[in-house]
Amino acid sequence: MKKTIGLVLWLLAFLIPFRYAILDTDDVVLESGRADNTMGLISFVAMLALLFIGYWLVDSSKQSADSHGH
Repeated sequence: MKKTIGLVLWLLAFLIPFRYAILDTDDVVLESGRADNTMGLISFVAMLALLFIGYWLVDSSKQSADSHGH
């Protein structure tokens, strides 16, 4: 069950749009010339969190199957 949830989280992490994070930097420049990329920061942090939580869930599901203590 943990492995399935982890894989779903990985899928969600890669479905987050990276448009504001890395691709369209012209859209984040305000009229004053200042860049405001809050949406890119939020999407990047959400992607990282989903990747690490998914990895933790997949990795912990392997440990319960292999209880050899290695």
